[in-house]
Amino acid sequence: MKAKLNQFLHKPIAAPAALAILITLAYGILTPQMGFYWDDLPFAWILRFFGPAEFIEGFRPFRPMLGYIFAVTTTLFGGHPLTWQILGLLTRLLLGLQAWSLLRKVFPTRERSVLWVAFAFTLYPAYGQQWVAFTHINQELIPLIFLLFSFTITASLLRHKKTSLPLTALAIFLQTLGLFSTEYFFGLEILRFFFILIILTETAADKKEWFKKTTLTWLPYLIVWVINAAWTYSYHQSNAYNSYQISIFSLLNPLTLVNEFINTLSLSGFVVWLSTFKIFSVIDGSITQIIALVILLLASLTSYAAASNKEQETRYEENHATHYWFVLVGIITIFAGRLPSWAAGLPLKIEFDYDRFFVSIMLGASLFIIGLADWILKESRAKLVFLSLVIGMAAAYQFTVANTYRRDWENTQDLFWQMSWRMPLLETGTTILTYEFPVQYLSDYQLMSALNWMYAPNFEGRELPYALQYLKTRFEAFEIKADQPINITYRTTTFTGNTSQSVVVYKEGNGCLRVLDPIYNNAETIPGASFYLVDAISLSNPGLILSNTPAPEMDKTLFGEEPSHGWCYIYAKAEIARQAGNWEEVTKLYKEAQKAELSPSLPVEYLPFIEAFARTGDMDTAMKLTERTIKGQPTLCPALHTLWNRTTSDTDLSQAESLLQKECK
Repeated sequence: MKAKLNQFLHKPIAAPAALAILITLAYGILTPQMGFYWDDLPFAWILRFFGPAEFIEGFRPFRPMLGYIFAVTTTLFGGHPLTWQILGLLTRLLLGLQAWSLLRKVFPTRERSVLWVAFAFTLYPAYGQQWVAFTHINQELIPLIFLLFSFTITASLLRHKKTSLPLTALAIFLQTLGLFSTEYFFGLEILRFFFILIILTETAADKKEWFKKTTLTWLPYLIVWVINAAWTYSYHQSNAYNSYQISIFSLLNPLTLVNEFINTLSLSGFVVWLSTFKIFSVIDGSITQIIALVILLLASLTSYAAASNKEQETRYEENHATHYWFVLVGIITIFAGRLPSWAAGLPLKIEFDYDRFFVSIMLGASLFIIGLADWILKESRAKLVFLSLVIGMAAAYQFTVANTYRRDWENTQDLFWQMSWRMPLLETGTTILTYEFPVQYLSDYQLMSALNWMYAPNFEGRELPYALQYLKTRFEAFEIKADQPINITYRTTTFTGNTSQSVVVYKEGNGCLRVLDPIYNNAETIPGASFYLVDAISLSNPGLILSNTPAPEMDKTLFGEEPSHGWCYIYAKAEIARQAGNWEEVTKLYKEAQKAELSPSLPVEYLPFIEAFARTGDMDTAMKLTERTIKGQPTLCPALHTLWNRTTSDTDLSQAESLLQKECK
């Protein structure tokens, strides 16, 4: 068995197989449960209601060449989330193989080190947006494929000592596609210069000849690079552009440069790898942690087996100092990759959604860390074990990140199902206002596309019927008042509304979606909430909710199957009944919940049932639920005082006040 394994590991397929296994372990296990995140959702909405060609116009104010990539891929692959998640895995495999193939041509005597770089590049922990697949496959990964392929052609021509105009033209064409479609990889063109330089060290007679030949070889690509820089700058300064502004000259202060150098190198070269250990900082025995541990072991064994069985380097000479090249080129590439986001004044952080900027840094950071390992640990068993554990930890870490995406998609789907239960339909022109929803990977404008998808399944035209806005993001405190216009332009669509035509909603953690209003769900029912939300309650008009209509037809591809009718379904129907003044129906719903052994996650969700039982004369149940609410959340005492004051007669009120005085201390 061992002999057969060794025989397999020496075959050309061994490295691609190892990459495929690592990608599956890190990114692929939860693939069927993933969905759309961040700009995926509006892009899917654009595709559904306007078609692939819409991306060309939609990207014109941002990246005018990028829309064509979206148009082609969406024509080929459609808009199903599972399709894009699978394409994401295949794209990462292709990128890993490209990096491996390219670096083998540049460093042919360092087979094992090159394989480690490919592994690290593929699993680089700082880039945590693998599952924002629809967006990032098109926006970054395909352009990166073009650029790496262009580098590979250049390296291959040099290795074979060939001059081929067709292949050079192809390399320039791919370079153009990679650079002009997105600014993310603008700085990476400097890599080509150093790859040429490294390859020519083997044959150059002297340094002057070496540098001259390198420059002449790179010259056609340098010309394209300069043209790209001029075009990018001029477009960003033109009236046609509408996104981040370039401000690189304001960043050239020496102290700023030193600070950026230290921060970027430490963050991308060291902190990112150390951060993977936090998944085991607390051993809690959860299923996620157990699976992560298994992935750590399997990924470590896979990378160890693949690297330890590579053929030993046969032409390595110390004077070539390859590990120095790895470290030097790694550092240069890290800062070349950082250049676009730095010029736009955007911070580099290992957190969503700033971690997307690491996509242009991860190749340089991988070269850097493997070069350091080569330098310090040489070719030793300790190096094999160390790097295997580094790769294993990266794979385990990426799995834990994947699990946060899985949960977030579940929360997103649950949110919209609760909306459909509580608000079967809204009057056209309504804006949903909230502080923010408990979802991590989607913001208000992304969620707005799903809102319109749900309530306007036959949408036509350019004027959106509904809007969704986060108060903390879209409003200043003084702007939260009546009769203020709401004008939104998103890609090629617009929305025109007014703050007086709004419904304010709130969802706290695992609690149910609540429609806030000045009477029933007022400020007293959200103790501790942001003043943004409190100030907006006066704007909320539940009358915009058309409750006596059928529930919207939810697109199963996007929203999934309807969840089982648990407590939040009961609560949503109870709020609708309370809105209509049907207190008997509210009490009936609570009794149904009791029979099904359902109970709320948050005590505040007892309030409509307390009021219903009080109004229908069942004081015992109303008092029991009041006492339960106070014990569960004492900060609701003011809300309970208000509820009982508006609900009961003087006799019943004295009984309730006695309880409130006793429990609300």
